[in-house]
Amino acid sequence: MEHDKLKTFDIKGASFELTEDAKLAYLIHFAAPFTGGDECIVPKGTTFIVKGLMRDDAFYIRLEAGDNIKVNDELTKLLDAMEEKVKRGEDGKLFSRLQGFSFFITEEQIRTLPLKFACGVKERLLDCIMYQKCYWNKCLVAMGRPKEYLDVPDDYSLEL
Repeated sequence: MEHDKLKTFDIKGASFELTEDAKLAYLIHFAAPFTGGDECIVPKGTTFIVKGLMRDDAFYIRLEAGDNIKVNDELTKLLDAMEEKVKRGEDGKLFSRLQGFSFFITEEQIRTLPLKFACGVKERLLDCIMYQKCYWNKCLVAMGRPKEYLDVPDDYSLEL
């Protein structure tokens, strides 16, 4: 199966640190058939571990605070502020069913944010995204969509 080739990229477990404060988006999960989303400023020094593909241009990432007490304190404040924002926002009525948050990082952010990789490399993540786009483009073309739908270079190959 084509998407099994993604396993050869071995991206799960890649980790990186923000070297500057950065705006990241996240999903909000409730114990109900509803998920919202928002953005926040994540402090520099925060480490994330890549969990896997979210969509063709983004990865789910998991917070990994490590031993940095200052970062841990800032992350605790950040997560508390995220919860408070949900409580006071339009989804406040669902606050008692809040299950947590999922961060993600997009292809554009991987290219532009100041990231320091402890495990894995930026280029590997970008290769994986390009492969995924090429795979989906191939599927979409087969369904009659225009070839340029996902902006995949003509010279990109599905061969790894």
